Amino acid sequence: MIDNTSSFRVKKAFGVTIMLVLLFFAALPTVWVLIMSFREQAEIFEPIWESPLAVTLDNYRGIARSDFPKALLNSFICAGSSTLLAMIVGVPAGFALAKSRLSGKFYASWLLLLLRMAPPVGFVIPLFLLYVNAGLIDTYFGLIVAYMTLTLPLIVWSMWNSFAQVPDELIEAAIMDGATLGKAFLQVALPAARPGAVAAAILGFLIVWNDFFYALIITRSSTVTAPVAVMNFISYDSVDWGSIAVASIALTLPILPLMVIANRYIVQSLSGAVKG
Repeated sequence: MIDNTSSFRVKKAFGVTIMLVLLFFAALPTVWVLIMSFREQAEIFEPIWESPLAVTLDNYRGIARSDFPKALLNSFICAGSSTLLAMIVGVPAGFALAKSRLSGKFYASWLLLLLRMAPPVGFVIPLFLLYVNAGLIDTYFGLIVAYMTLTLPLIVWSMWNSFAQVPDELIEAAIMDGATLGKAFLQVALPAARPGAVAAAILGFLIVWNDFFYALIITRSSTVTAPVAVMNFISYDSVDWGSIAVASIALTLPILPLMVIANRYIVQSLSGAVKG
C-alpha cells in the first residue's frame, strides 16, 4: 500500500513538473514581448539583468501618436460586424440544415467544408477584381463582406452540429403547444444550442481579428486593420521592435476577457450542450 502511494506521488510530481515546464515555454514569448515593450530600441536585445531598471514608456507613447489606434478600431468594426452578420445568416441556416429532411444535406456539408478549408488566396483574387470594378476597395462594407467568406461557413457548420444535438421532440412539443416554427427556433432550439452559438461567434471573431491577408489586399489607408498596420513599424533599413511589441500586446489584450468569459460555453459546446 505504501509503495503504491509513493509511486502515485512520484507520478503526480513528475506530471506537475512537466506541466510547469511546458507552461513556462508557452508563457515565455508573452513575457518576452512584455519586456520588449518597455525597453529602448538600443537595448531590446541586451540581457535584462544587465540593466533591469532601464525601462521607458516611449514605445507606448509612440503607438498612441501613430495611426495604430485607428487601425485597432477598424479591426473591431470589421471583426464585430462580419461576425454579427454571419451569425444572423448562419444560425438559422444551421438550424434549417440540422432539422430539415432534405436529401441534399450531404452535399451541403461537403460544400461548407470546401469553403472553410479552401485557401484564402482562392477567394481574394476574384474578390479583388470584383471590388476594383465595383469601387469597394478600402471600404468597410467591402472588407466585411469579404470576411464573411471566412466566418459564414464556419458558423453554419458549427451551428449545424449544435442544433443536431437538440432533440427533435423539444421542437415538436413546442409546435404542438401552438408555437410557430420561428418561435420554436427562437425560444427552444436557440437557447438549447447557446453554448455552440457563443463558441461559433468567438471563433468567427478570432479568425477575422487575426486576419492579415484579406486586409492587406483589400484595404489601403482608411480601413487598414491592426495586423496590417504593424507593418508600418518595419522599414527598409530598420525594425521598431518596441512598437511591434506594444502592438502585439494591444492585439492580444482584447481577446483575453472574451476567452475568459466564454470559456465555459466553449467547453459545453465541445462536450455537447444537450444530452437526451
